[in-house]
Amino acid sequence: MEVIMKAQTVTASEVQRQFGRVHDMAMKEPVAITNHGRSTSYLVSADLFEQMLLCYRRASFVGDLSDDDMRQILEAKVPEEHNWEPDEVSYAP
Repeated sequence: MEVIMKAQTVTASEVQRQFGRVHDMAMKEPVAITNHGRSTSYLVSADLFEQMLLCYRRASFVGDLSDDDMRQILEAKVPEEHNWEPDEVSYAP
């Protein structure tokens, strides 16, 4: 699975013992919860979860786009603050 966003990582045992601290972490960025060394779930803020749902609902298949939609995408300019190269992205193991 492709890693899209880095996250702080805590064990399931840590969540049980220190939920308040982990909850506070999740208000700032996603927290990966591991069990036996493997990420099994994520704790995220309500705002981030709602943003993710809105994006999911807007998603569609490329094949469903019209020729005009594709033309607009191809001609669009990426704002400098969002412009990046693939080799600039780091992926969590």
